[in-house]
Amino acid sequence: MCLTIPKKVISIEKGGVIVENPAGDRQTVKSIVELNIGDFCLTQQNVAIEKMDEEDAGKIINEIIAIRKEEKYNGNN
Repeated sequence: MCLTIPKKVISIEKGGVIVENPAGDRQTVKSIVELNIGDFCLTQQNVAIEKMDEEDAGKIINEIIAIRKEEKYNGNN
């Protein structure tokens, strides 16, 4: 199973869309959905496949952060 983390659209260029994950890492992806700067999206294999609203993206990001904190607390990396 693949997990994709919501990413925020930082800029739109000829070569693709620049997105940023919650850790601040950026990448250029192609898109099959219409995106604007500030939108959140899900990507798979360097392609934006789904646009999502900010509230849903925030919920998912917060859940992932909570899981990572719990794993770190329990000694799992």
